[in-house]
Amino acid sequence: MEGTIVIRRLLLGLCLSALVAAPLAHAGDDDKLPGPPAGPAGDPAAPMDAPGPVEPPPAPAAAGAHVMRLSLRDALQKGVGGNLGLLESSYETPIAWQGREAADASFDYLLTAGFSVSHIETPSTNVFSSAGVSVQNTVNAQVGVTRRLRSGGSISLLYRADRISTNNPFATVDPGYQQGLYVEMSYPLLRGAGDIALADIRRAQNGVVAARAGYSVQVETTLLGIEETYWELVYAEANLDARRKAEEVARELLDDANSRLDAEVGTPLDVAEARAGVERRRSEVLAAENLRETLADQLLSLIVPFGPTVRQAIRVVPTDRADAGIANLPTRADEKRYVGVALQGRPELLASRAELASAGIDVVVAKDAIRPQLDVIGRVASDGLNSAFGDSIGDVLAGEATTATIGLEFSLYIGQRAARANWLSAAWRRRQALLRRKELENQIVVEVRSALRDLDTARGQLAAGQSEVAAGEEALEGERLRLDQGKSTP
Repeated sequence: MEGTIVIRRLLLGLCLSALVAAPLAHAGDDDKLPGPPAGPAGDPAAPMDAPGPVEPPPAPAAAGAHVMRLSLRDALQKGVGGNLGLLESSYETPIAWQGREAADASFDYLLTAGFSVSHIETPSTNVFSSAGVSVQNTVNAQVGVTRRLRSGGSISLLYRADRISTNNPFATVDPGYQQGLYVEMSYPLLRGAGDIALADIRRAQNGVVAARAGYSVQVETTLLGIEETYWELVYAEANLDARRKAEEVARELLDDANSRLDAEVGTPLDVAEARAGVERRRSEVLAAENLRETLADQLLSLIVPFGPTVRQAIRVVPTDRADAGIANLPTRADEKRYVGVALQGRPELLASRAELASAGIDVVVAKDAIRPQLDVIGRVASDGLNSAFGDSIGDVLAGEATTATIGLEFSLYIGQRAARANWLSAAWRRRQALLRRKELENQIVVEVRSALRDLDTARGQLAAGQSEVAAGEEALEGERLRLDQGKSTP
């Protein structure tokens, strides 16, 4: 069964491309569900042509039931649009994309603003001051802009304005406006230097890739489930038709046994055996009807997002033949081709590669954390003080009082035990991810090879079954001739 599923995955390429071609939008309106991603391009596994509809055998429908005639393509289309599991899973990629946007937003400009009022009293020790206490009242307002740099540092611009009043007799400007413009910058030279600052964005981007691959797995699994259930329902319909014909034959044999008993050429034992045959066939019909209804309900649950009260009034009738396009199925001679397709396009592998890439980023970041922290820190400021607000601004721009500072700041955990432990853990997790990917590749190769063997076996069994049916039909025709000649019995 698992091998057959693998080949069905390969054969669903066209259906996936035709039905789910709309790519997932990374950001959309809340009332719009994102569509599933398009399947991998260039898939050489061309699926078989859609089989033509045929009339199913007549079957009694429930009173008032709505008959839904479905081809396989119709069922797949309804499943893509109505399967609740797919609709729920379709949010994973937009959610992951928003995580990527949030990681990138850490480099946005940060605006800060503040306002404060202060009252300061200081005992005066100056003998020339008539006041025993020096009082200063300050009203402060400030606004600043800060931004992280993608190279690992940060830069900020701050503007500050103070209105100062005091009773100090030595103050030359009272009240006065003091303003300042400050530029500060910090840049790492060792730990955190370079593009390490972009690690969160890269992890989030890998998360988007993994989410898209996970949604593709969900789409593929859902469509495979719909296809399997559809073909099982086709078999159940054919099986039910055969059981009903068998019941009709059993009833004819019972009528014949009763006629022979009335003509005194049969025995009550013949009638009893014929009646038992009718009951056996009737039991088989009931079991076949139950199987068909169970499979129809399963198919509806995959394609119709409504409650049981709605589904119980729908009778599903499949219109495709199970043997259509059987000649187009792959053989073991195509093993290398299909193994290559599976190893390139399976969404599980795409998700695994994204996981491995994120693990590699973790190793680089953890190794960088072992290095000491050494930052260059610089600050440039221009201040101005005047009795008028506008004059104070002019003094700032003219550089009335300019200061500049530059220096180095060094820090290091002695022993770096935590950083080394994190680095080793990240390296081992990356090895685990690599082994998981290798194991997944091995599993995919085994699945494809097993599926191709199963198809060859099924193809041989089909040919043997067709020969057996032909021989049975010849035997039946011979018996009919013998019956016409009076050499056989019903």
